[in-house]
Amino acid sequence: MTPQSKLYLITSGDCRLPLHAGQGGVVTYPAHDIPQLLWPDGTICWLANIFLLNGYRKGRSRKNKGGTLLTWAKNLSHLIRWCYQNKIDFIDLTDSHFKMFINTLLIEKDTEQPSEKRRSEQQVTTICSTVLNFLAFLDGKYPGLNLLGPTGRIRAEQKTFKIMTGRSGTTINRTSWVHECVPRHRKTRRRQPISTSAVNRLYEANVTLNATPLVSRRRYIMLRLLEITGGRRIEISQIKVKDIEEAIKTGELKLFSAKQSRHEAYRFVPVTQTDLKDLQSFIKHYRQRVIRKTIGHTNDHSMLFINNDNGLPLEIDTLGTEFYLLRKAAGIIDEEACLHAFRHRYITNIFRNLIKTHRYQSEGDLRSALLSTETLKLKVMEWTGHSNIDSLDRYIHLAFEAESNFQNTMNLIKGKNVIDSLRVILKEYSCQFKISSRTPELIASLSGVVDEAASELEKLLKASEESCDS
Repeated sequence: MTPQSKLYLITSGDCRLPLHAGQGGVVTYPAHDIPQLLWPDGTICWLANIFLLNGYRKGRSRKNKGGTLLTWAKNLSHLIRWCYQNKIDFIDLTDSHFKMFINTLLIEKDTEQPSEKRRSEQQVTTICSTVLNFLAFLDGKYPGLNLLGPTGRIRAEQKTFKIMTGRSGTTINRTSWVHECVPRHRKTRRRQPISTSAVNRLYEANVTLNATPLVSRRRYIMLRLLEITGGRRIEISQIKVKDIEEAIKTGELKLFSAKQSRHEAYRFVPVTQTDLKDLQSFIKHYRQRVIRKTIGHTNDHSMLFINNDNGLPLEIDTLGTEFYLLRKAAGIIDEEACLHAFRHRYITNIFRNLIKTHRYQSEGDLRSALLSTETLKLKVMEWTGHSNIDSLDRYIHLAFEAESNFQNTMNLIKGKNVIDSLRVILKEYSCQFKISSRTPELIASLSGVVDEAASELEKLLKASEESCDS
């Protein structure tokens, strides 16, 4: 392995671990998507793997090829590499060693930008948190080791912190290991919703980048889904073709909910038929062509986002890379544009629409309505994927900051969503006509989208007229 090679492998989809031996033989259970940590020389790092296995048995997420366990593996890789380079075993670490390890993380320079540090203090804190938990795990496995503690060889201690979860004053206790040299948590700077200007620049940048037809269209679809669903990166990556097909019938798109206690939790988000027609067009004219040329329709896994070269499901990290390329091409330096900022934009817009529709005059009015109206509260929480209503408070505040008038009705809001979607879609097609040789296919695809938008707007207009008559 090279010095910079990743130090982990992921177990395959058919991997199983033994549970117990019975008369019928060995009983096994699924063990796919578990990271396996290695030393830099390629040998297995047994102690680190026992720690990960313990996390797996406690039900830690391994969604999307590793989940929480993969995060732990990546964080522990830094300690494994440092111990290997310095010829020190985990159980022989001292406080001086740990301080040297932290200092190495803090001073390491970025290989592409030598004047910049490779990682922030917050990242170092996160890495050290996993490392301290791992060392505490080892300390518990070896009686008398005294590796970690106020009087241990590494002078760390456990502290319990009270964290307020919302305006209601509800608090939860969090216990974690702390060490004097680990950077302290600073107040987290909350990301703002991505601006309309930045969104438009991202769409425009996509057309300028040199890419295959599928990749270019896939980037556009990624942006659209981020904008119209408010999904997290992992949630967008898990959308399947059958989810789009079902949404066309119901008007609601099924999304995997990442931050729920249940392992398989989903929510349903309303999406316009105009957008669904556009998604269907991507599947029919771009995705299916690559599937046919690569893995074949009989082996189709149904994941919406696929690799252009082999037709396999797209890696979740590729979405981040694609967004980075778009942001760089768009020259967005005046705000913190990232995938998650689309989620903030989506949720804030939900509350802006509620303010317009129900004419709430203050943040307190809207918050009271959410608490007193069970249907409204549950629907908003379902759309956003929040399990705690207090988590929505900051978006209510952002919505009132952004909203200054109250003149639209619900049907007009829905109509505006259709028109906004159509405007973005038409702009994209206009660019495609200038650079693509596949004009007949583009015309057929655009015709279907426009027809769907006209039909949807006609229904909304009729509904508004009926409402006025009544």
